[in-house]
Amino acid sequence: MKIKKILTIVPLLAFMMLFSSCGDYIGKEKEHPFFVKAGACKASGNYKEAAEYYEEFLNVCPRSPITHYELAALYGDNLDDPFKAVYHYQRYLELAKNSPDAENVSKFIEISKRKAFDLLSKQFESAETAKAYAEAAKVKKMLDQYVAYSTRLREQNTLLRNQNSEMRSRIEKFSRDSSEFRKTVQDLKKQMEQPESPGTSRQTAVLPVPLPGGDKPGRPSGPPPSSGDPWENAPVAAASATSTATEDGKAPAKSPGSSPASGKPAAVAAAGAAGTSAAGTAAAGKTAAPSAGKTHKVVKGDTLYNLAKKYYGSSRYYRLIWDANKAQLGEKGLLRIGQELVLPPRPGGKR
Repeated sequence: MKIKKILTIVPLLAFMMLFSSCGDYIGKEKEHPFFVKAGACKASGNYKEAAEYYEEFLNVCPRSPITHYELAALYGDNLDDPFKAVYHYQRYLELAKNSPDAENVSKFIEISKRKAFDLLSKQFESAETAKAYAEAAKVKKMLDQYVAYSTRLREQNTLLRNQNSEMRSRIEKFSRDSSEFRKTVQDLKKQMEQPESPGTSRQTAVLPVPLPGGDKPGRPSGPPPSSGDPWENAPVAAASATSTATEDGKAPAKSPGSSPASGKPAAVAAAGAAGTSAAGTAAAGKTAAPSAGKTHKVVKGDTLYNLAKKYYGSSRYYRLIWDANKAQLGEKGLLRIGQELVLPPRPGGKR
């Protein structure tokens, strides 16, 4: 009687093991009702129930890489459970060692680990630790202010050194011109003191007398015309620059070669304009979410998951790309190199 009962149970167990074999569903996960229900729950925004169905499917087929990936994405992106996300991402890498998406998955693991660390830090942070963090933040703020102040002082010192060097050059030039002027005056005096020859009238030779600063003789009286020299009124410019630095705590703006409107050095003004133009170009080139009519040409290594992560910021939007290109991808979502995929706009509401 026992032998007959054993012979009846053994084939039944063998049949059940064969029916529930994991190998039958690897690559055919969408044929199992648990996997189908999980996908439907995820599409409707019921992420917790979707995770439960994926867990049920793993009880049937624990070596399914795509199921571990789906669970990891759910726990990491929707359910705020980075610990489970790390586990399922690692299981995916173990089961799909040659996956072209392995590099991205490794990055997802690092992100999930940082989230887990932050959660643990918040849970076990003591009052003393929080106080230490506050003190460290205060010290850092003071150091930042000191560094900014030191930087402004260095800029002011550099500007003043340049102004002093230019002023010394102008003083030396003025000294040379004054020496030449004195020499010319002495020559005129000598000519005036020479005795006149008999029978000839005295003629005074008028020599060109260079004036200090390089001015020519015979210039009309009145205010001298502006020479365009930035150091024409050097004392006034230095006083203005000092006043400006005292009022707002910044370096004096007036310097040789400066722009008349802004008071900044021409080189600094040009660099500022170039920086502004570069910043505008960088802002204009920043990658935005796909708009209507945008496409992507499939290359080696592309998958629906990493395309969704690349263009929409999360792998959970892979279904959006799939549905928009189902005519060429088919029910299995197979990509071929060279395909042109339509990238629909990202949905406005949370999915």
